[in-house]
Amino acid sequence: MGLFDVFKSSKDSKSSKAKTKNDDFTPFVIKTDNISQALHNAAKKYSLSTARLDFILLSYHTLVKMDPNDPDWTEIEHRDWNNFNQPKIILNPNVLIKQTYEIEIIKHKEEPWCRDLQLHIMTNKEKNRISAILKAGSKLIETEDLFNKLKNNIHKQMMRAGMLIELWEVDYDNALNEICAQVRVNKQYLVPEDIKFDVAQCYPSIQSIDSQLIMHYKNKQDSVDQNDRIDYSKRGYVQAVEKGEMIIEYIKAKSGIPGRNCKGEFIPVAPPKDKERPNFNVSDNIAVIEDESKIIYKAQRGGYVVFNNNTYDIQDEMQIDEVSFKKTGSIDAGVETEVKLHIHEKDAIKDAIGTGLEVEAEEVKVEGNVGASSKVTGEKVYIGGQTHKTSEIFAKYAKINVHKGFLRTETAEVTRLEGGKVEARHVKVQQAIGGEIKAMDIVINKIGSNVKLYAISSIEIEDMLGENNKIVIDANEIPVYNKELTELKEKKEKLKKKIRKIEEELSKLNKIKEKSEPAVKTLKQKIVQDKAKGIKPQTSFIIKIKQFQQLIEKVEEKNLEYTHLKDEMKIINTKLLTYQEMVLNAKIINRGVWKDFTEVEYQLLNPPQRITYYPKAGEKNQELYLKEQDDGMYQILAKKASN
Repeated sequence: MGLFDVFKSSKDSKSSKAKTKNDDFTPFVIKTDNISQALHNAAKKYSLSTARLDFILLSYHTLVKMDPNDPDWTEIEHRDWNNFNQPKIILNPNVLIKQTYEIEIIKHKEEPWCRDLQLHIMTNKEKNRISAILKAGSKLIETEDLFNKLKNNIHKQMMRAGMLIELWEVDYDNALNEICAQVRVNKQYLVPEDIKFDVAQCYPSIQSIDSQLIMHYKNKQDSVDQNDRIDYSKRGYVQAVEKGEMIIEYIKAKSGIPGRNCKGEFIPVAPPKDKERPNFNVSDNIAVIEDESKIIYKAQRGGYVVFNNNTYDIQDEMQIDEVSFKKTGSIDAGVETEVKLHIHEKDAIKDAIGTGLEVEAEEVKVEGNVGASSKVTGEKVYIGGQTHKTSEIFAKYAKINVHKGFLRTETAEVTRLEGGKVEARHVKVQQAIGGEIKAMDIVINKIGSNVKLYAISSIEIEDMLGENNKIVIDANEIPVYNKELTELKEKKEKLKKKIRKIEEELSKLNKIKEKSEPAVKTLKQKIVQDKAKGIKPQTSFIIKIKQFQQLIEKVEEKNLEYTHLKDEMKIINTKLLTYQEMVLNAKIINRGVWKDFTEVEYQLLNPPQRITYYPKAGEKNQELYLKEQDDGMYQILAKKASN
């Protein structure tokens, strides 16, 4: 015998022993309260994998203790379980619940009906809810007593996982019956998609609620931009609120409710932490609303929240020296919060509102200058200094001393326009030195050079001092009207295409109708004659007459649609005509003297027509207007302006 023969002999001996041990396995009955452990022990004893073992449930008992120190367990019969299964008993931490099982441990034998079955149970974190899922792709083959076999499969998985059976199970018979019905119909069933249903539901715990003081008025400050970068210029210097807004909330501490899971284990909950009690006062400007779970503090008026001498209040007027990155950052009080902001810095070489900062309030009054790339928004905005050429002002009413930036408002009053832009309905400017104005009506006291004026109603100039100015009447140039005009024009073009298409369809249908009418008339006469003779009309005649009737109905339907489209077109043309009338009636008045290189322009809408006029330098006190000529075209004429 060689050396390798020795090793081979030894290996064969071990294999033989293992094989003998496996072959020696015989089913046996055992009582246990832990089936998973019992299977593990049996597998270890016989050198088997637990996957090769199975068990048959012979009987089980539900046992309880009302006191953990009691050495004895008491059995509860299944018929008495509902009386025991009450929250006051089940949620008692001293109560212990378990089950013992009498099982026969056997070798696992794969049966044809479940060879491709993927039926699993799963639980939530607390294990107080059990669900079953029959996976898509599972294949079930018809077998005797399939319903109970499926239910037994679920129970076995529950017992292996330490879950108690027949105690907190919900009714899932319908789910199993539907599966069995599918198998019965075709002798087998390939599950097309996951089927999920609840199996058991015990007592979930409800966690305690810790007391909490929430400062809503602070939390709403958002200093993160669209790229999730922190904007350090927005630090919430002013905590503005609107009337009726919840500014503070105190959530009262509340004890939770313990639970018990499907393993019979008690689930404790921690007691609530009672902290952050409100120990402050509030003024009459803040309403206090309390119920059993919380206290809510609501703003009785718009403004900003202040906290002084342990008292919260809401005020509406704020006085500050300057808005700067260092001292305040941007101020966002909102335009609907009744906050009036007064910024006092008026030094001509300093900015009252610093570079790149934003200010928003119902009313903003700035004594001094508005810096580069800054933005001011309010219902009313007053600026005593000048606006930088890259600044933006948005308001309903704005009064600005020197304007170099961009302004959008309802009504604007500007002392001096220096290259700035104004978009508004009504504009009054004392002096314009360059710049652009787009408004419904414009009044300028003194106009310098290189100024562009766009209006739709009127432009009035008291004194023209400069050259190279452009004066235009054009609704398209006025932002407040441009959007609607663009939409109207787009709708008109779409309607034109629809109308053209229906006209073509109607033309074809009417030709068919005219061509078919004589033949249909003859058929109708033939049917009347046949009926008089007692002859049944031919089916083909009746079909042709019905087809002709359907043709007539389609023509009527298209005519109705055509009428609706024409009505829509009439409405659009009426709206466009309204704008056209505004342009036709618009006046341009220069009470001063016309200067060189002044260009006047009227832009008609329907049909589009651009009319240009160059006033003669030296002429004065003129009113320019449109007059229709004999050929339907319009001309700009001049006459003496009335006082």
